[in-house]
Amino acid sequence: MGNEAGSTGKGVATGNTDPGGLRLAKRLAAQLPCSRADAERYIAGGWVRVDGTVVEEPMERVRDDQVVTLDPKARLESLASVTLIWHKPAGHVLPEAPFLPDDIAARWFTPELRFAGDRSGVRPLKAHRHKLLAVAPLGELSSGLMVFTQNPGVARKMTEDATQLEHEWLAEVAADPALEGEARRDEVLRSLGKPAFFDGWAVPTARASWQSELRLRLAIKGNMPGQVAHLCERAGVKLTALRRLRLGRIALAGLPVGQWRYLLGYERF
Repeated sequence: MGNEAGSTGKGVATGNTDPGGLRLAKRLAAQLPCSRADAERYIAGGWVRVDGTVVEEPMERVRDDQVVTLDPKARLESLASVTLIWHKPAGHVLPEAPFLPDDIAARWFTPELRFAGDRSGVRPLKAHRHKLLAVAPLGELSSGLMVFTQNPGVARKMTEDATQLEHEWLAEVAADPALEGEARRDEVLRSLGKPAFFDGWAVPTARASWQSELRLRLAIKGNMPGQVAHLCERAGVKLTALRRLRLGRIALAGLPVGQWRYLLGYERF
C-alpha cells in the first residue's frame, strides 16, 4: 500500500469545498485508501510529504492543489518511546513543569544539534520531542549529562533506584593559596569522604580525587539538588562550576556541549 501511494503522488478527488483544505489524515486516508487511524500513524511516523516537505501533524490542512505522497518505504508501526541523552549547557533553565514544553524541546533537540556519532539508527521525529520527562534534572548553573525520556520503564527505574544511582561530577572550585599545599588538599578529600547530613537527610559519602589544582572529580550515589555544593562548603572550598560526567553506566563520552543523541538499545543505567 505504501509503495503505491508513494509512486502516484497526487491525491484523488476529494470533493473538498473548504478553501482552508482538508485535514491531512483525511486526505491521505482517501488517497491510499486506508483507515483514518492508519493514515495518522503514517503521518506521525514521518512517512508523508506535502509538496515534497515532510509533515508530521495529522491535523495539518492541505489544499486540493497540493501534492501528498507517501514514502515507498513507509511502514505501519507504533511509535516507540525514546530516551534522549543531552549535554546540557550551563545557564539553560528547566521549566517547572511535569514535561518539557514542546516549544523548548523543538529548540534544544533539533536535527542539526543531533550528535554526529549517534549510532542508534533512529529517524528523528517531531513526536520524539513530545512529553519528555527530565530525570535527575540539573540546576541552571550546572552543565553536563541530562536524560529526557518518554519511556515509563526508564522513568520508573530512575525514580525507584534514585538513591543507588551513582553520579560522577567534575567540580571547579575557587582559587585559594591554601590549596597549593598537599596537606590542605588531602584534608579536602577526607572531608568529602565523610558521612554527611544535608537538608535533614543522611547522604552517601563521596569518592573524590583532585584532577588538577582547582578541579575535583566526585562520585556520589543519589542526586539531591545542592548536595555537591554543600559537601564542598563543608570541606572549606567554594564551588564555582559543576558538570555531570556520568549517570549510572551512561557517560557523556565525547558528546559536545548542547548536542544530544538517542539512548542505544543495549544501554542501561
